Amino acid sequence: MKVQISEKFAPMFKPKRIKVYFGGRGGMKTVSFAKIALITASINKRRFLCLREFMNSIEDSVHAVLQAEIETLRLQNRFRILNNYIEGINDSIFKYGQLARNIASIKSKHDFDVAWIEEAETVSEKSLDILIPTIRKPGSELWFSFNPAEEDGAVYKRFVKPYKEIIDVQGYYEDDDLYVGKVSYLDNPWLSEELKNDAEKMKRENYKKWLHVYGGECDANYDDALIQPEWVDAAIDAHIKLGLRPRGIRVVTFDPADSGQDEKALSKRYGVLVEDCVSWSEGDVADATIRAFDEAFDYRADDFIYDNIGLGAGTVKTHLRQSNDGNKMVVTGFGAGDSPDYPNEIYVPGNGEYISSTNNDDRTNRDTFRNKRAQYWVYLADRFYKTWRAVEKREYIDPDELISLSSKIKKLSQLKSELVKQQRKRTAGNRLIQLISKEEMRSKGIKSPNMADTLMMSFANPIRLKEDTEIFVPSSSSW
Repeated sequence: MKVQISEKFAPMFKPKRIKVYFGGRGGMKTVSFAKIALITASINKRRFLCLREFMNSIEDSVHAVLQAEIETLRLQNRFRILNNYIEGINDSIFKYGQLARNIASIKSKHDFDVAWIEEAETVSEKSLDILIPTIRKPGSELWFSFNPAEEDGAVYKRFVKPYKEIIDVQGYYEDDDLYVGKVSYLDNPWLSEELKNDAEKMKRENYKKWLHVYGGECDANYDDALIQPEWVDAAIDAHIKLGLRPRGIRVVTFDPADSGQDEKALSKRYGVLVEDCVSWSEGDVADATIRAFDEAFDYRADDFIYDNIGLGAGTVKTHLRQSNDGNKMVVTGFGAGDSPDYPNEIYVPGNGEYISSTNNDDRTNRDTFRNKRAQYWVYLADRFYKTWRAVEKREYIDPDELISLSSKIKKLSQLKSELVKQQRKRTAGNRLIQLISKEEMRSKGIKSPNMADTLMMSFANPIRLKEDTEIFVPSSSSW
């Protein structure tokens, strides 16, 4: 038997407890899974349970796909196709079921070799918790195929999100029990010209939509998002793309977390180049503060900026007063809810979308922004937009107004996700730009963007000395 399958699916033939393939339209996930299942079942006796979270009738299952592939593979003499199942001459079988409305019946399906869950983006946490221990036959496997929807989807959160940075670099993640592969139409050697043209047209006209539909990313279609994903992509190694040499001050910013559930975060910036953004949950606020100051000293930071709202702010101030390490460093607290800086200066938008008025010439910062957090998030968005214009449109823009994200940032995928989810809050009759708060984001199931907040704060120090700035001058010098 000679079968053509994209090489991206070759790992499906390796024994793994859990195999996950996700991606966008045109990646051939369903067809490839069907081919591999039929080839496997034609050689050895294999019992397949083909599931979806919701299945109202046999038409909602992969029955028709399997039937079509039996004909394509010319396996009609090895399988008998019935109305609601398929059986092989070697006693292999394909049966169908749903999880959501009949999950109790799944507990009796322990004698299957493979459970293939199609459209797995809709599977609930409850369904996963019952299904995985049910398919427990020695050597049994669970296959998941899907186009991602939300980051909090049970399958995505459990099997993709923890390894997303690795997957973004090498296209897959693998360990002893798990294989996760990402595929798109670009991995399809038999892609039709029509689908290719549709994908490229969408990429030009609506990049955000393209990322979800064809790029295999979770849906980030937030209408009031300040920063677009294509702007972030353009900013990755923008200093290299544009031939810029980083220069200027070194800044470390720190968010000690304003909730016990949030991660601590830290960013490092050298001029317009953001060299690192990290987040972590281990340790308490005191430990995190010591780590942040140590990182700042090692980085030879000129400025250290910290979020002075919330649980960690007092610990930062205490450590600031007690520490005797390092050299002169300007330490500044950032108050997100404070009034905008430079209130009487005219705001010149880098991207006119933020301002609803058609006459913006006389809009001061006081008349534009609700608070300091909104001001510097918009400033950051302006940098990303200008960088996109410089990289993609080849426009000349003052390099000091740009931003470059190092491709060496390990959590670059998480950082991008946090950046594109920050949204403007619309309030009737209010012309001031205001952002959705962290509390409101949590209520919508959106993770607090602490890492992106530290990136925003890293550009919040155009004036080095202010009345609320503490100057940290240790007793000894080691530089």
